[in-house]
Amino acid sequence: MTNIVIAEDHPLIREGLRSLLAQASDFNVVADTGNGALVEQLLQQTATDLLLLDLDLPGCHGIALTARIKQQHPHIKILILTGSTDHNSVRQAFAAGADGYLLKLEDSSELLEAIPTVLNNRRYVSKLLGPLDHFEEHDEQAMTPREQQILKLIAAGKSSQEIADALALSVFTVRKHKQNLMAKLSLHNAVELVRYAMHQGLA
Repeated sequence: MTNIVIAEDHPLIREGLRSLLAQASDFNVVADTGNGALVEQLLQQTATDLLLLDLDLPGCHGIALTARIKQQHPHIKILILTGSTDHNSVRQAFAAGADGYLLKLEDSSELLEAIPTVLNNRRYVSKLLGPLDHFEEHDEQAMTPREQQILKLIAAGKSSQEIADALALSVFTVRKHKQNLMAKLSLHNAVELVRYAMHQGLA
């Protein structure tokens, strides 16, 4: 039995998800909420295998919440539910640790396909957004060897000066590499770089 928590602020959608999942004998909705501030509390209180998370949930920032949950509960699969078709949002969600990204425009059959996919340790992205590999193109293999070195040192908590000293580079060069990494990975700061590195097993 798969225990599922639903975090969605629209009551009709939440009730629809509950009803849909109730029809499957191997899914058990253990809790739901429309308040982003309560999600982490619910996960502390319930044995959860899968979180269906509205990316635009009031009371939280969905990407940041995803990263926190994955740090605290790495075993919980997170399937993002959203109306956003922005490709950067998809990449940011995956970089934060999300296991799937599903558009609310999709029909119920795609949800029922996405859930077992992420439970089986594979990523899922809505078919309307294109193939999954489009969002995984900026992985470790796409980096230069120097960028991989720097990312690992960032993940280890090293400052730009410490990285420069370790690699015999100027601080300016290290900062330039950081900028290139963030551009490649659609990330915005060192914190997001660290989260990405942790998710990739570099930390």
